[in-house]
Amino acid sequence: MVVKRIRPIVLVTIKKVHGTLDDKEVPSFKTVMAHVTEVNGAQLQNNLFGKQYNMTWIARIRGNADAKYIFYPRLGVESKYVNKRNYHPVIQIRKHANRTDIYFANDTGVNSNELEQ
Repeated sequence: MVVKRIRPIVLVTIKKVHGTLDDKEVPSFKTVMAHVTEVNGAQLQNNLFGKQYNMTWIARIRGNADAKYIFYPRLGVESKYVNKRNYHPVIQIRKHANRTDIYFANDTGVNSNELEQ
């Protein structure tokens, strides 16, 4: 089975809008093509993040990008209808000369005592 590594992902950024009574967070969505690879192995995850996760990925995107969450788009489903359960939190963003590496996971981290953080 061949896995496509170049695939579309949706970057979710959260903008805080200041109101007279409350502040509210408004998400914005941007679909980009990225080279997505899995970060496999506990030792590699410890070296990169200092924690272990169930599943982590690296999305390499051309240009300058920023995100708080990432999700994989589904055909026929608009981004405003996607459930927040499908959001993957961004762990780390590394910017290079002409690309951005975004590390994201599908669960919370686990420390050395196997307690979720």
